[in-house]
Amino acid sequence: MVKHLLLAASAACFGLVSNAQTVADFENLTLGTDTFHFDAAASGYNFTSGNAKLYGTFTDFGGGSYGGEGFTYSNIFDTVNCNNCYDLHFQYAAKPGVGYDSSDIYAVAYAYSPAKLKLTAPASGVQVAGFMVANTTWGYSYGTNTYAGSNGWAKLVVRGFLNGTLVDSVGYYLSDYRSATPAAQQGTLKGWDWVNLQSLGHVDSLTFRVTSSNDFYPAYFAMDNFVTMETGLACSENLNLNVSDINANTAKINWTFNNTFAAADSFQVVINQAATVSGTDAVNTVTNSDFYNAAGLTASQNYYAHVRAFCYYSDSFTTWQHVPFTTASSGLKNADQIAVQLYPNPTTGLIYIDAKEQVNLMVVDMSGNLIINQKDVTQIDLSQVAAGQYFIRLTTKDGKRSATKAVVKK
Repeated sequence: MVKHLLLAASAACFGLVSNAQTVADFENLTLGTDTFHFDAAASGYNFTSGNAKLYGTFTDFGGGSYGGEGFTYSNIFDTVNCNNCYDLHFQYAAKPGVGYDSSDIYAVAYAYSPAKLKLTAPASGVQVAGFMVANTTWGYSYGTNTYAGSNGWAKLVVRGFLNGTLVDSVGYYLSDYRSATPAAQQGTLKGWDWVNLQSLGHVDSLTFRVTSSNDFYPAYFAMDNFVTMETGLACSENLNLNVSDINANTAKINWTFNNTFAAADSFQVVINQAATVSGTDAVNTVTNSDFYNAAGLTASQNYYAHVRAFCYYSDSFTTWQHVPFTTASSGLKNADQIAVQLYPNPTTGLIYIDAKEQVNLMVVDMSGNLIINQKDVTQIDLSQVAAGQYFIRLTTKDGKRSATKAVVKK
């Protein structure tokens, strides 16, 4: 079964990498200026970045004529539509004019025959998140000049294997002018875009092949930021929620989300007075930010802040995470929020409390049940509670100031 991914513009920016993924960005490789890796060894060659080993060959036919198969890597950035496209300069140039996220080096494959990639430990045999793809200058020139208006297309097909057996495949159109494709979606890929490979399941090797409607499309494509998923997690579930700057009618909801495409992720925020989110709750969408300013609240009321992330490359939401808070009395501000840090978070047991004053605490589960209630504490032991998310409510001894933190017990 081939899963087709339609051509789509990507506004993603590469961000922080969580422990669940490794990114092959090819920046560990070295090249001269405006060139590509050339190796005419009879046995072929390979190169490694992240947890990916890529294979290629070059054949010297003599007289300055060469033929390449499979992968190599390049730092050629020539965006001009080529006049002499048989010049290797255009064959190994990424059309976007820069590597993904303005990087210097990217991989290029000639994939008329399948180009091969093997996963190395610890990524071998687990899921692959995907990679960024772009046309070469030659591919873009051919697609726009030949296929436009002629019902033509060029498609990259990625096949996943496990122990030599085909598992599944994913297709992505590098150029698509098929009559069945809506006019607004027709075109030739000009920038970098994400190809999601998670549907392949567990694999230990991949092949890449470019096919086309007339079999003349230059079978090149560029690759960058190939992401493997060692733990099998698509997105980090821990948002590390907390609430600060609590006033009578406003509060600031804060979170962190260290994920592969952090800058492309968006977040949904719900403020209500229940421990769950209902279909009638107002949902606020936040992009390019790690906080939300809640307004229009009622003084001296108990609230819940609910946040979930939309993970760009898995095309899915994380689960809702929640943190309770109480607004200040009318006209007052909880300046009042205790300056406190809890670590480690997530934890397998002990959590240390770094506060400048003595505090009392309560540990509450997601259903609002009181699990632990202690006074004058500097640490708390969660080793005997079930894995999951909990809220730790800390208050000063006089009860006038407080803070609520979300923690995760592994």
